[in-house]
Amino acid sequence: MAGPLAILIILQFFSYSSWAMMQKTSLDFSNAKMNENGGLCIMQEICIDDLESLAGALPQQECADPRGADCDCDSDEECGGGNGRCVACKCQDCPMSGPAGGAPVLNPPLTFVIDTTKSVKPDKNSIFNLTQTVVDRIKDTNTNIPRYQLITFNDRGPDINLNVEVYEPTDDVVRFKQEIIGLEFESYNGGRDSKERLMQGLMKAVMESPERSLIVVFTDNGSKNLKLKTELMRMKEEKNIEIFIVLTPIYEGRRKDKSLEVFNEVSQVFQINEVGADMFLQTVEEFEEANCI
Repeated sequence: MAGPLAILIILQFFSYSSWAMMQKTSLDFSNAKMNENGGLCIMQEICIDDLESLAGALPQQECADPRGADCDCDSDEECGGGNGRCVACKCQDCPMSGPAGGAPVLNPPLTFVIDTTKSVKPDKNSIFNLTQTVVDRIKDTNTNIPRYQLITFNDRGPDINLNVEVYEPTDDVVRFKQEIIGLEFESYNGGRDSKERLMQGLMKAVMESPERSLIVVFTDNGSKNLKLKTELMRMKEEKNIEIFIVLTPIYEGRRKDKSLEVFNEVSQVFQINEVGADMFLQTVEEFEEANCI
């Protein structure tokens, strides 16, 4: 016996139709505590020495694949050769990533499209923080992004060439971050109303971005030029491009405005003040890590 408060009892457990195992153990009540319902609670370690008998008594079933239900490969060799690569444990066609055999997989190019109208100015630090964190977290996970590009849009009037500025693409992530930090936010004569030219900026981004790119758009309002949706959708599907639209914490657009409906049709929309920055960042990470070009 383990002391005056120890009681030798017999426990029966793992009882099945064809087999039952009896185990004798000593329970030590010296450190027992009462719960809120008046019950007696103890912590007890129970050891089973005869694991072979235990294994034979348990129901027999196949073990789950530790990689997950959707996984179908551990290495490039399992993906049939050619452009087949094992990316995030799934065989994918990766024509730009080079032949299998040790070369690193190229992950989707990343394009940021940023609203630089004056109304975004109060939220500019949110945009800076988000964009910098996205790039830093992708870099920390060694995701191999071969191309970064910055595109901005403003509202100087109906001319897309006056509203949208396309920066040179780069493979230098430091340069990409510096370009973003250097942005200025101002409004012009065409921007006296609340809506901006997101659809123009996004159209230009889809035109400029390579196939299989990820495009992330940041804005604080609805958009004009919603009729561009049909052509934009056609180009997006043709180039197999993924689009995320991020609405800043101070979103000034009306909830029932047609813009939000169109945004949801052409992209996955993140209202940062509702879903949180972490969810958005995780989604970007998962997309980049799980896809190739």
